[in-house]
Amino acid sequence: MIKEIRIRNFAVIENLEVSFGKGLSVLTGETGAGKSIIIDALNLLLGGRADTDSIRSGETTALVDAVFEVTDPITRDLILESGIEMDGSELLIKRQVSNTGKNRCLLNNSSVTVSTLAKIGNRLVDLHGQHDHQTLLHPEVHIELLDLYGKCNNFRDEFSKIFFEHQAQTKILGSMKMGEKELIQKQEFLSFQLKEIDEANLSKEEEEELKSTRNKLKHAGQIREGLQKSQSLLNNEGGSIIESLGQVLKELESVQNIDSGLAGLVEQSRSAFYELEDVVESLRNYDQSLEFNPSRLEEIEDRLAEINELKRKYGNDIVEILRRREEIDKELEQLTSNEENMKSLQDDLKKKETVLSKLGIQLAEKREAAAKNLSRSVEKELKELSMINVKLGVRFDYQADPESFILFRKEKTKATLNGLGTLEFLFSSNQGEEMRPLAKIASGGELSRVMLALKSILNDQDTVPVMIFDEVDTGIGGSVAEKVGIKLQKVAITKQVFCITHLPQIAGMALSHFRVEKEVKGKRTRSTIRQLKHKERLEELARMSSGEKITEASLEYAREMLRPAP
Repeated sequence: MIKEIRIRNFAVIENLEVSFGKGLSVLTGETGAGKSIIIDALNLLLGGRADTDSIRSGETTALVDAVFEVTDPITRDLILESGIEMDGSELLIKRQVSNTGKNRCLLNNSSVTVSTLAKIGNRLVDLHGQHDHQTLLHPEVHIELLDLYGKCNNFRDEFSKIFFEHQAQTKILGSMKMGEKELIQKQEFLSFQLKEIDEANLSKEEEEELKSTRNKLKHAGQIREGLQKSQSLLNNEGGSIIESLGQVLKELESVQNIDSGLAGLVEQSRSAFYELEDVVESLRNYDQSLEFNPSRLEEIEDRLAEINELKRKYGNDIVEILRRREEIDKELEQLTSNEENMKSLQDDLKKKETVLSKLGIQLAEKREAAAKNLSRSVEKELKELSMINVKLGVRFDYQADPESFILFRKEKTKATLNGLGTLEFLFSSNQGEEMRPLAKIASGGELSRVMLALKSILNDQDTVPVMIFDEVDTGIGGSVAEKVGIKLQKVAITKQVFCITHLPQIAGMALSHFRVEKEVKGKRTRSTIRQLKHKERLEELARMSSGEKITEASLEYAREMLRPAP
């Protein structure tokens, strides 16, 4: 319910703040006083279109905020899913419109988009009256109302869930399907790539080893020349390094007996002499093992060329080639099992189609049966509201679809997320007039009364806690107005209901009565609202029934109309 609302600088409203209670509340006042402006401000708050023309003249910003009490668990979940924190049951909604274009939407002081605000707002308030805001103008709402009446929601929700899954799986199957020729070509190509890499028998270290061996073979002559020169320097007679070191060792050994401190140097020299002899032996062996092998060099060049070709096709190095090999293997395995996966998916889709076909037909039949009963019930309610010749019907449009898997009344019928085909309320308010789409021909007052009739019938099933009626009393009076008031009271037993009215018969049945007034202050016009006390209510009802001049008779009439809600 709406606990309080504040409006700043909106149209002719300068600063307005008002609290509301449960049950039926009415707003009265002279034509042009600003009653509908308050409704417009509330509509803005609930996600309606922001218009800078609504900003009070001379101001830069209009602000509307309200405190709602939210108890419906689905609405609370929607709010929490939108990232809005709630402490208790209160929700503060703010909407700011600026002539600079910097408009803001806030829920509990967290910024939200207008679409999020509208989605949540639709679950908080049903606003009926101004023609472009009425939910009955939208055929999708007709489905909601009919399903609510016919208790079809569970069927529809189950159908929607499975239909969504079916659509998603159909897309997956479509992406998996390839022509047989294309599939074979893809498998052959991947098999060729896998075979090419496997036959190369690559290892991570091979390339570097091959490059090293190639380099040695290509420069074998230069290496041999270096080895032989080294051997000559170390070991040739006539001044070789080993011969000279041998002379050093003899000299040191000859004087070691004289000076025992030379023992360490003698040992170092002897060790160096033996190590150099080992070096000479190693050089000789390496020199003998070294050979120039043109055929081996050719083999290595061919192998490196093969590796380079694989690198060109599959990666920058052998590690990357081997990684690509694993990817090809997995892709080939996937293609090999593609047929099995497709078969499994097709089987699952067939099962879903069987369930959807059964559910879709049941849902369509339940809706048609509910539509007949709903039409009779609404017509009965509307006739009590002075719409004597009214007719309400439901038009079902089942679109043929040769590709559909649902056979409905011997014809393949298109399915949507909401079931089979579409539906729309038809309406005629005059005898002999053909029924046409409700949204195209009903006036604002007629739409309000149709909604009032629907809400009277669906009062227990509908979870939207607040209803606002504007123009519901258009073209009626007397006993009919009293019946409208009774129906409003009935709806207000479980909901918070607001009604803008010019009829005392309706106003007298309200639990709370608010008067909207226009005044001129400081050469500026402004609208205000205040809740009337008992005596003020009597005077207001008297004024509404007899005009500005209040008589004792009109006051007595007002006392008769002022009755408590049941």
